[in-house]
Amino acid sequence: MKLSFSTLGCPNYTLDQVLSTATGNGYDGVELRFLRGEVGLHELEEFSAEGLPRTRARFEQAGVELACLDTSVRFTSPDKDERARQLESARTYARIAAGLGSKYIRVFGGTVPDEGPELTETTKRIAEGLAEAAAATRAEGVTAVLETHDSFCTSAQVGELLSYAPNDDLGILWDVLHSYRNGEPLEQTWQALGERIRHVHLKDSGAYSPTDFDFRLTGEGTMPIGEFVGLLDREGYTGYLSFEWEKAWHPEIEEPEVAIPQYAEYMRKLVPAAS
Repeated sequence: MKLSFSTLGCPNYTLDQVLSTATGNGYDGVELRFLRGEVGLHELEEFSAEGLPRTRARFEQAGVELACLDTSVRFTSPDKDERARQLESARTYARIAAGLGSKYIRVFGGTVPDEGPELTETTKRIAEGLAEAAAATRAEGVTAVLETHDSFCTSAQVGELLSYAPNDDLGILWDVLHSYRNGEPLEQTWQALGERIRHVHLKDSGAYSPTDFDFRLTGEGTMPIGEFVGLLDREGYTGYLSFEWEKAWHPEIEEPEVAIPQYAEYMRKLVPAAS
């Protein structure tokens, strides 16, 4: 297993700061969500057609991989034009990811109504959109990974979603906190989704429920991180354990200069391959 961190945790960093933080703390990779305060990475010069080769060279010179490229792609809207924009966004980010040598882009399922005919209609619409996006990104040599998030935190919810538009192209990004705080045991999530899990988000929390959660420095909360790493080790998972410190959305939590090094130090005690 390898270690990475999401730039959600250091949203104002430049690319040089991101890469130096990775190398200085022994990370294998980084996951890009923000850069220089911008979330629309496709609009930045570093990820333009002209800038991509230079950006890839900077990653290679630093010896750091792009573990995953995060998008906001989701297909909840019934509007055809909006759905077309979301599909094109998936294609754009897939091309950027491929240009940087990354295997994955993150996509969302989004939020569905709690009940009624609209729940089924929206879920079916999301499933169809994700299947189309997964096929489009696969054509670029990149796998779209659906994060366990929003209305699709548990394996049961993801399984129902996939039943509406079965496909082999869509992978899973397992955000452990979201499945666990919704009452799903770790083993249950793996048994149901393990064959599709390609990337992992980790963060610790001390007070969590299906409706809310807080943030704690790694090991200072009550998430069963050691148990989780043991499970992945037994199952032969060799991908990234990516630290998702949501500093961009929660500016009150600890600074990246504290949280990102602390995660690496804590995780190296649990993950021999990361030492």
